[in-house]
Amino acid sequence: MKKRRVIVRQILLASHAELAKGILSAVELIAGTQQNLKVYSAYTDAADVHFKDQMLQDLNKMDPEDEVILVTDLFGGSVNNELLELTKRPRTYLVTGMNLLLALSLILGPAGESTEDLIRRCVEEARQGILYCNDPLPEAQDTDEF
Repeated sequence: MKKRRVIVRQILLASHAELAKGILSAVELIAGTQQNLKVYSAYTDAADVHFKDQMLQDLNKMDPEDEVILVTDLFGGSVNNELLELTKRPRTYLVTGMNLLLALSLILGPAGESTEDLIRRCVEEARQGILYCNDPLPEAQDTDEF
């Protein structure tokens, strides 16, 4: 009997300049080295290959059964717009509005949760984590820290 392969959830962060690299640095400081997390910096002088071309090369090396979550920095920005067509790839999802809470939530999310449910939950958590701290803070629902 052939052993069934475990589907891997890959997370690819893409941003203008070095934002994605900064998010990676902070994620790994908090959660350790992440094997299924890659970053792409667009429009930098150091880029030998266009970020989308590099991403396509990496996607072609992945198992087609793997799930891929693409996370970009800005809705309507060129990075996000260039990656829209990749959502035609099976099991590929695109999320925008990259921030540290969103990235951590996606990476640390339970493997058993459906990817679409994970994304929706993490986006909502990231929204709730954006606060104007001069305003009175809402009452905490629980006392756990992230």
